Amino acid sequence: MKKFMVSVAVVCAMLFFVSCGGSSGSGEKETGDTDEHPDSEVTDEETADSEITDADPADSEPQVPADPEDLQYPEVTTKSNEIGDIAQNITIYDDLDVKHKLAEWYKTNNPESKLIWLIFTTYDCPPCQILKEDLLEINKPEYRELGLKILLVFNGLLDGPQPELEPEKLSNYKYLFLSEYPDTAKFELYGYLRKEEQKVLRKFFSSPMGGAYPTWMFIDASTMELVEYGEGWGENMVKGTCDEIELLLEEL
Repeated sequence: MKKFMVSVAVVCAMLFFVSCGGSSGSGEKETGDTDEHPDSEVTDEETADSEITDADPADSEPQVPADPEDLQYPEVTTKSNEIGDIAQNITIYDDLDVKHKLAEWYKTNNPESKLIWLIFTTYDCPPCQILKEDLLEINKPEYRELGLKILLVFNGLLDGPQPELEPEKLSNYKYLFLSEYPDTAKFELYGYLRKEEQKVLRKFFSSPMGGAYPTWMFIDASTMELVEYGEGWGENMVKGTCDEIELLLEEL
C-alpha cells in the first residue's frame, strides 16, 4: 500500500511539472523562457523611456545664444589702443561667413578663455607676413590648453579693405595655411571685417586717420582690458612674445 501511494505521488508530481512548463531535458531552465513573458517587453520600454527622461537637457541645448549680439560684454571705452582700455566688441565674420562678436571670447561667455591675442592684418603687408610665419612658432598647444585664443583678422590689402572678395579669399588662405601647417596654424578664428566695421576698427588704431599693420593686442579675457598693445612687427620677436604670453597666462 505504501509503495502504491508513493507511485501515485510521483506520477502526480510529474504531471504537475509538465503542465507548468518544465523542461523535458536536463531539468535546466530554457534560455528563452523569460523573453516570452509579456512583462519583459514593458520593462524594456520603461527602461528606454527612463534613459530619455534622465538625459541632461543641457546636452542638447547650445552653450551660447544663437545671436552673438545677445552675449554679455563689459562697457567699452571710447577707444581701444592703450593698456587699460576695454576692447571694442567688434563684429568679425569667419571663413564660412558666420558672424562673430569679440564677446564670444569674454570669459563670462567662454570659461576656457584666458588671454586673447587679437591681430588685425592684411594679406600683403611685409611685416604681416613675418608675423604670420612667427605665429607658427608661437602658437604652441600648451598655450592653447592654458586659454590662449588667437584671432587673426584680415582687412583686405594695404590699399584698402576688399570685403567683396570675402569670405572666399579668407577660406582659401586658411585652407592652404592649415594644409601646410596642420598643427600650429590652428587659430581660434580666421576672420575678416565688413565695410560697416571700419569705424570700429579705427578705435583700435593709434591715430584716427588709421594705423600700421599689423595692429595687435593682448586682452585679459576676464575683463576685456588691453594688457599689451603693438603696431607693426619685426624680426627676432618670437622668444620675447613667448615669454610675454607665458607671463600673462600665469598672472591672469
